[in-house]
Amino acid sequence: MTNDLTLVADVGGTNTRFALADANGIIAESFIRYSNADVDCFVEAAQEYFAALVGPKPSSICIAIAGPVSAGKGELTNGDWEFDTEVLAQSLGLERAHLLNDLVALGYALDVLPDHVVKQISGGKPHGDQALVAGIATGFNVSMCHAGHVIEAELGHASLPSSVMEVLRVAVGDKASSFHKVEALFSGDGLAALHVALGFKETNPAQITALTNEEGAQTVALFAKALGLFCGEMAFQYMPFAGLYFNGSVARAIMNSETAAKAIAAEAGKDETFSGRFGQVPLYVITEDNAALYGCARYAQSRA
Repeated sequence: MTNDLTLVADVGGTNTRFALADANGIIAESFIRYSNADVDCFVEAAQEYFAALVGPKPSSICIAIAGPVSAGKGELTNGDWEFDTEVLAQSLGLERAHLLNDLVALGYALDVLPDHVVKQISGGKPHGDQALVAGIATGFNVSMCHAGHVIEAELGHASLPSSVMEVLRVAVGDKASSFHKVEALFSGDGLAALHVALGFKETNPAQITALTNEEGAQTVALFAKALGLFCGEMAFQYMPFAGLYFNGSVARAIMNSETAAKAIAAEAGKDETFSGRFGQVPLYVITEDNAALYGCARYAQSRA
């Protein structure tokens, strides 16, 4: 007998997250996370999750991946895993498989995320029904959401705008040229590279954002200023008057600092074009590490 359980998965460049979902959404106690380095492929991770399940097994799967998706196939941008919905369904013994870009999944999640996992950091009241989600983690990307529909984009590999490049040139001189694309700055590796460009010892993003020394604080301050400027650019590009939502481990770590959050808000709110409308775009941070799974659940339910 067919059941209505769906396995939902969010596959990033570093970790893979799983949960179960039914017609009512995510089953809260079903969350689990695996390190990609601990398994050889996605199917192996999914099989481990299946093996630990007690009770009914899912009949379908919906996967969000940090990479491009087309015609049921995709691959990680910052990894070597490949995905094919037909192969996945067969390998896991499931009736259906869906594959989404992770930022698309986050777009679908906006309407179903619990209120307590979304924190506003600046801006005015939301207006209209057009929003933008930006993910900053192993990589960077965005998706636009309009009246329940999600529109894909690829911004991580686009060039940094001149306003951001000018700030970098003032701070690090000729080293600014190494930040040749959005993802080269706004990502975990980008944060670490910025730290080195400022003349500090190489270290990992978590240590930088811990703000336990002046060097980390300087790097975070510069990153926050650049991100605030970039928010202004994205406001013009996408007009997200219902809100610009940030997700991802790096975004959360940066915005966990009240000083950094204020710096982002200050730069994002400077523009007075069109009576200051663009400077009042609400900025939010999604504090839930499993946010994309909510979007996968919503998408799968809409296709059931």
